[in-house]
Amino acid sequence: MTRLGKTSIIAGTANLLLFLLTGVMPYDQQQLHYFNLAEAQEAIEEEAEDEEGEGGACIDYDSAENTIAINCDGSFLDVVEAINDPEILEDLGNGEYLLNANLEVADDVTFEMNSDEDDLQYLKITGANGIIVQGRIEISSIIITSWDTETDSPVSQTDTGSVPRAFINLRVSEGGFIEDSEAAFLGYDAPPRRGIDLGESTDGPSHDFAIRNSRIHDNWMGFYSAGAYNIVIDGNEFYGNIRYAMDPHTGTNNMTVSNNKVYNNRGIAVICSLDCYDVIFEGNEVYNNAGSGLMFSRATHDSIIRNNVIYNQYESAYPISISESQNNEIYGNHISNSTTGISVHNPLELDEEGMSTDNRIYNNTFDGVQNAMRAVASSNNTFSSNVFGNVTDFHYIMTSNASMDIENQVFDMANIRGVLGGNTLSIQDSGRVIIDNTVNHDTDTEPYTQILSGQTINVNSATE
Repeated sequence: MTRLGKTSIIAGTANLLLFLLTGVMPYDQQQLHYFNLAEAQEAIEEEAEDEEGEGGACIDYDSAENTIAINCDGSFLDVVEAINDPEILEDLGNGEYLLNANLEVADDVTFEMNSDEDDLQYLKITGANGIIVQGRIEISSIIITSWDTETDSPVSQTDTGSVPRAFINLRVSEGGFIEDSEAAFLGYDAPPRRGIDLGESTDGPSHDFAIRNSRIHDNWMGFYSAGAYNIVIDGNEFYGNIRYAMDPHTGTNNMTVSNNKVYNNRGIAVICSLDCYDVIFEGNEVYNNAGSGLMFSRATHDSIIRNNVIYNQYESAYPISISESQNNEIYGNHISNSTTGISVHNPLELDEEGMSTDNRIYNNTFDGVQNAMRAVASSNNTFSSNVFGNVTDFHYIMTSNASMDIENQVFDMANIRGVLGGNTLSIQDSGRVIIDNTVNHDTDTEPYTQILSGQTINVNSATE
C-alpha cells in the first residue's frame, strides 16, 4: 500500500469517525469509490508509528542540536530525500556527500549506509559532527572521513588529540557492522568521540558488532570499546592511528581480533586493558608500530594470543606484552627482527590489578631478536617448548625479583640472565640439562632451581 500523505490521513480519520457515528459515507467518497476503511486504518497506524519517534517524524532535523534524527528503519537515501537541504546535507555528485550535522540513529532502529542501495560512495563530515548510533548500523562499501571545507581535505589531528573532528559513536549500539569500507581521519581526545568508539555508558554496553575487510587509518583511536561483547574485528588494515590502533577496554569480552594487518601506528597496536576476558588475538600480521604489538594489560584474564606474525618492533615496543594480567595463553606466534620478543611484567609497586601470574607461554618462535623472553617482577608463569633461532643476547632475562618456570624445553646454548634482585629460575620436565658446562642435572627427576642476581648462566640439553 502506498503511504498516505498527512493531509489524506487527517481527512480519512474525519471520514472514518463520521461513518462510525452516523453510518453515512461522505458523498464524494461514495462517488469516487475509494473510501476504504482498512486502508485508512492502516495508514493511520503507520502515521502513529512514525509519530512515536523523537521530533514526530521518521527522519527529522533538529536545528537546535544540529542533528538529523533517524527514528525508523531506513537508509542513507531516505535521509537524502527527507532532508533536501544542502546546508545540512549536500550532494557533491559522483556519490559524494558533505554532512554538516550529526546523524543520530535511535534505539531499536536499523540504519543502512551502502554503495549499492544508496549510491553513496564517500561521506565527508564537517566540524565536530558525527554518526551517533543507539540502534543498529550497517555500513558497507563506502568511505567516511572528517572534512575541512577550507582545505578541501580530511582534518589532521595533533599528537594530543586536541582538534575536534568527526567521529563514529556506537555507545550503547545494538549491533551492526562496517565491511569493505574505509574509516579515516576520525576522532579526538573526547569520549566517546575517539574514532570508532563503542565507549562507556550507564545505559548498557554495545554488543554484536563487526568490522571486516576495511581500512581503518589516521584516527585518534582506530577502535575503542568499554564493556562491549560479541565483537569481531577481522581481515582489516589498521595503520597510521595515533593513540591506539585498537583498544578494547574495561570489561570488553567475547571478542576476536583476527587476520588483520596492523602497522605503522603511532602508539600501541592492539591492547586489551582493564578486566577484559574471553578475548582472542589470532592470525594477525603486526609490525612497525611505535608501541607494543599485542598487549594484555591490567587484569586481562582467560584470553589468548596465538598464531600471529610480529616483526620490526623495537626498544620497548614489545611484540607481545603481558602486564598485570592473569591466566592467559600465548602460543604459536612467530616473532622476529625486534628487541625483546615477549615481556611478562608488573609495575614494581603492585596495584589492584595484581601480578602477571599463571600465564602460559609456549610453542612460540623467535628469530632475529636481542632478547627472546623477559620477566619483570612477575611470577608463576610457565614457559615451555619455545623455539629459538638467532637470539643475540639472552633467551630468557629476569629482573626485579621475577621468577620463570621453564618446562618441556630443549636448550641449545641458551643464555639465562638475572639482573636486579633475587630472580628465581626453575627448569623441570626438560630431560637432563648441563649448566655452564659443569652441572649435569636430570630435570625429569627433580626441578633445577637457582637464584640469579647480576649473573648469567648457559644451559644446554644433554645429548645421549
